[in-house]
Amino acid sequence: MNEKSSKILKVGLIGTGSSALNIAETISRNKEVKLVAISNHRIESAKKIAEKYNVEYLTNDYKELCRRSELDFVIISTPHSLHYEMAKYALNQNKHVLVEKPIAINVSQAKELIKLSNSKNLKLGVHFQCRFFGAIKKAKEMIENNTLGKILQVNISVMWFRDKDYYLKSSWRGKWNLEGGGSLINQAIHTIDEMIYLLGDVKKVFGFYEAKYHDIETEDNTAAIFLMENGVFGTIQTSTATKAAFHAKLTIFGVEGGLEITGNILTYFKPDGSQEIMDFTIAEEGGQIASAKDPRKFSLQAHGDLLKDFCEAIFNNRQPLVNGTEGLKSIKFVEAFYKSNGKKIINL
Repeated sequence: MNEKSSKILKVGLIGTGSSALNIAETISRNKEVKLVAISNHRIESAKKIAEKYNVEYLTNDYKELCRRSELDFVIISTPHSLHYEMAKYALNQNKHVLVEKPIAINVSQAKELIKLSNSKNLKLGVHFQCRFFGAIKKAKEMIENNTLGKILQVNISVMWFRDKDYYLKSSWRGKWNLEGGGSLINQAIHTIDEMIYLLGDVKKVFGFYEAKYHDIETEDNTAAIFLMENGVFGTIQTSTATKAAFHAKLTIFGVEGGLEITGNILTYFKPDGSQEIMDFTIAEEGGQIASAKDPRKFSLQAHGDLLKDFCEAIFNNRQPLVNGTEGLKSIKFVEAFYKSNGKKIINL
């Protein structure tokens, strides 16, 4: 926070799902912000969070929440397809917006939100909290210091499991018009964002996707090859159908060594064949390692760091570190992947 300002930012939360519960807890631990309003179409769900965190204003209409004059910003934690319309409405009510990943379900929606926020000088942030993991920050430092030498290839592997109830008991998961995709846009997008943050933008992609296990419209398995702007070759594999539920893994191969990131653990593979394991999990209240089987697991430390940065951006009138433009990059990759569908190479 700017030391010259003693103001506490007031925030409204739209949504009350598992992610929203973690966001509410994160807000309660941050001295720079106070949760003063909650919206959900099921008002009983909002009441549970309100009682726990002593929030007085509740509504089943997100537009009513966005119109409240005392709010400095709004956090959106709802099904993917609602991100665009809710963020757009909040921005038009002159509220800063922090939206759960993904920023929207397609590139055109994301670009419109970015343009709108810029035109109004409002902050638009995206919940890619993994960028604040100690493992990611250390990997960024090592890459920028050329520790790995020339980067050759990168691999993303997010082979997780979600049981059938995860889809059956949800009105939006597994549907193209509501979720925007499956294992790629939902489960793997954090790791995709980590890769882009560390190595830069993707240039072209050729991918395959299919529902191999779950009875859903969207995919529960994907595989692709891609080329990054800097010439790095890439591969990706995702799933929500592997009961063994492997940890999400990002592996970077360089001439002078390699890095493997699993949750908040960084393994440095040295050119002499030895390894150095850097575990940031305990110090930072965990990573997303357990999320391989449990979607409710989050790192409150990383959430808190992202929220603090967003508040600082408001106070100091700068862009959040994970702003709308950064949030757009992973959606460009995802959209190109789905367009490819085993038929053609798509340029981003």
